[in-house]
Amino acid sequence: MTHINSQRLRKTLVTGGPSLHPNTRPFTASPLPPSRTARCNALLGLDRIFKSGSQSPSPQPATNANEPELEPDFQAWLRREGLSTQPLLLRQCGREGRGLVASRPLPRGDVLLRVPDSLLLTAERAAEESCLAPLLRTRSTAAASTSSSTSSTGSGAPSPLPLSEWSLLALLLAELRCRLAAGDRSSRWDPYVAVLPQRPCTVLDWPAKEAKQLLCGSPLMRLADSISGTAAYFWQELEPLIAQGRTDRLIPNHVAFGKSDLDWAFGVLLSRCIRLPSRGDVQVLSPWADLLNHDVKAEAGCHLDWDPTAEVGAKGEAVSGALVLRSDRQYAAGQQVYVSYGPKSSGELLLSYGFCPPPAANPHQDYKLRLAVDCQADPLADLKVAALARHGLPAELEFPLKLEGLPEGLLQYLALLDARPKVAQETYDLASLLFEGGTFPLLDGEDTLALALRGLSSRCTAALKAYPTSVEVDQALAAGAAAVVANRQQRGPRRAAVASPISPTRPIDVPPTSGASLSPFSTDSLPTLGTEDVCVSSVRAAAVAGIRVRERQILQRTQAAVSAQLGDVKRAAARTRRR
Repeated sequence: MTHINSQRLRKTLVTGGPSLHPNTRPFTASPLPPSRTARCNALLGLDRIFKSGSQSPSPQPATNANEPELEPDFQAWLRREGLSTQPLLLRQCGREGRGLVASRPLPRGDVLLRVPDSLLLTAERAAEESCLAPLLRTRSTAAASTSSSTSSTGSGAPSPLPLSEWSLLALLLAELRCRLAAGDRSSRWDPYVAVLPQRPCTVLDWPAKEAKQLLCGSPLMRLADSISGTAAYFWQELEPLIAQGRTDRLIPNHVAFGKSDLDWAFGVLLSRCIRLPSRGDVQVLSPWADLLNHDVKAEAGCHLDWDPTAEVGAKGEAVSGALVLRSDRQYAAGQQVYVSYGPKSSGELLLSYGFCPPPAANPHQDYKLRLAVDCQADPLADLKVAALARHGLPAELEFPLKLEGLPEGLLQYLALLDARPKVAQETYDLASLLFEGGTFPLLDGEDTLALALRGLSSRCTAALKAYPTSVEVDQALAAGAAAVVANRQQRGPRRAAVASPISPTRPIDVPPTSGASLSPFSTDSLPTLGTEDVCVSSVRAAAVAGIRVRERQILQRTQAAVSAQLGDVKRAAARTRRR
């Protein structure tokens, strides 16, 4: 094979080198064509399983709007604090726990909720109301002095926070929790803190050993490590401040401020903190608004945000600006109102929010494939890092693999990682052709698209081998979740089970790893596991098993799609040679 220099690389583009991407835009996604989808379905055995189809969940039963209101003291406090009359009621909503339901029929686009600024717990308010406020003010003054001496932008900028937003919010939450436990109700926010869950059931509540066992082999392990590592970092940041506060006798004796209190506060923030894009991405806690539950079907625009034009309060006393939610659908009286927490997978929701929708029914379910330049084994690593940087790309990326197609830019990124150019200039030219031209040239006679496809297939194979359990074991564990929840519903105080509001998608069968036959199974037949359920170790294990099943399905489907594309590449190359 002769080496192709950068000029010959460009010539390959002009003459139409083999590529399966009809769209030449850079970083385009690679959806599966209908014919190829059918082929993948056949490979995975879709035509022979679930002939009867999954049972669609029954419509969500409406809650009786005349039931006694929950948390009357909390709701009375909200009204005193300026929360105006709104068309939502706080009710028990089955396994999802508490939620907000419509008090009357609500049309699409209606304003469902307005929370005034005075009811938003911000980092600034947390710093002012903390028992450590004197220390925090000193830090803030020092930071402002440093900022003003090094900045030339003028004095109109707000004073910098003494700590990160989450650190300040966590400090106040932990303090208020300790005060309440000691019977001290001197804070304005006590009614809110009193209704917060004692266990948010995020991954911070999981035993560390159990988390490693459950998440081994899954990309969720990286997310769990990131969450626990961030919580540990915050504790390291706050521990010296707390020690100084005790020395200065700023902290009352009944405020423990232990690591467990801070971990609880971080779990609350992880599951309830709201980012407001229209208010400079400030992060807040919002009583009442944070009682809204998530629905994977909620539209992307169905989220809480700041509206500076919204008016809150009685006539003549109304103030402008509020946290607002508008409905993305019609609601009948008594129906639970949902919001979108964002396009998150079931695993992300489980680890960060403490509940788990059925993975097969979640359109955002994915397998996050981590790719990185191999700085140890690749002699061209430094050049590739530099080439990626030229195009605004990092040396490490996560790509969300899904059933319906390949994520944008995945094959281009893989082609650069696995290519072996001979000289530096070829590395830069190859990156330009991949990321700007959106094409896959020949390099030393090798088709870089085929190279990327083979690399993706081998990485999927390695990912499948990384799971410590078999598919059969995970399927049995996931199926057991439905039985566990059903039995607990019969024994517990809530006998009326609420069906998941999610419409199931057709599941994809994963071929068994052994010759044993499998009974028909679909993770979309499982109920949504609420916070109460995932606090139980056995149900948590079942929930993670269902996620692992779906991750395997995604990897297998990706491999099937790669095989089909490689076949097309070979056929295109054969036709080119014949011409």
